[in-house]
Amino acid sequence: MSEFVVEKTFHINNKCRLSLDFWQDLITSPGRHGLFHLLRHIDARSGQPFLLGQAPLPRYEILRLGQKPQLSFSPSILTKVSSRSGTQLHEVSIFNFGLFGPDGPLPLHLTEFVHERIQHHQDDTLLAFADLFHHRLIALFYRAWADTQPTVSLDRADHKRFDNYFSNLIGIGQPALQARDSINVHAKHFMAGHLIRHSHDPEGLGKILRHYFKVPVHIVENVPHWLRVEPCERARLRAGRNATRLGVSTLLGVAVRDIQHKFRIELGPMSQQDYDQFLPGSAYCEQLRDWVRQYLGIELVWELRLILAKEALQNTQIGGTQRLGLSSWLSNTKPQHDVSDLTFSPEPDVRQD
Repeated sequence: MSEFVVEKTFHINNKCRLSLDFWQDLITSPGRHGLFHLLRHIDARSGQPFLLGQAPLPRYEILRLGQKPQLSFSPSILTKVSSRSGTQLHEVSIFNFGLFGPDGPLPLHLTEFVHERIQHHQDDTLLAFADLFHHRLIALFYRAWADTQPTVSLDRADHKRFDNYFSNLIGIGQPALQARDSINVHAKHFMAGHLIRHSHDPEGLGKILRHYFKVPVHIVENVPHWLRVEPCERARLRAGRNATRLGVSTLLGVAVRDIQHKFRIELGPMSQQDYDQFLPGSAYCEQLRDWVRQYLGIELVWELRLILAKEALQNTQIGGTQRLGLSSWLSNTKPQHDVSDLTFSPEPDVRQD
């Protein structure tokens, strides 16, 4: 078991992706860097399996943190960065946040004593002992800060702390729900305020689409359409207890008119470029469909109407980029109003009635 641990340790240390120039810059001018900025950069670029402050053993970390004992004013946070001979470790020493100094919990005479032992006797035994605790205290102090910063959680693909928070909040916390559609998961996180509401109204859907696609959006409610009546539910002339009753349970025809279960999304007026991006089969059309599914599910029927600005209408030409039936019109005069005659359903297998 011990041999396996040693081999694993060397493998972890060899994965470090920080360049020698990076460490050399720290060694020559440590005062130019901030503590949190430095530790965040090391966390993001080192390639270590454990983040600083979360490693189960010190052997899984590539640096050692400590404090320089002094009572004078601190010109910077970092005071010294050095390479430990014979190893791949680097030592980072800071001025503040530790047991010593005017802000430390220990009496000031202990800071003077440790400083005297180092300067006059070249004895850093007591400081080395205190640095055992300093390393853990500073690492946990940094980890407490990093765990509360949403931007820090984006530094590494294997540490998406806030992604999990927001995903669970909007109901997509399971791994199978993360990449089930064409919408980036961070876009859903940004719209969490609308997605977690119990009442999903047209205003919320309009704001989501308006902000995401950057085009004018108008939601039309109660759009009339025809609901097909299944053959088993159609009225039949028969006697008995289950016979249909006139004015109560009798339906004439194969469909009924309904205005409660369908709405329309109108996009525009738009330019020709924006108009083409929402045509059937395009990426924007697919993303629009996925946004509606994420917000409302599949309980309602809906259709999409694209509105082209009248000044953006182009004449149809042979060999042009217009698509027949979608973005082509036969006319020699400029229209007086915006063109809004294209209406279709982005949902598959939905018949327009």
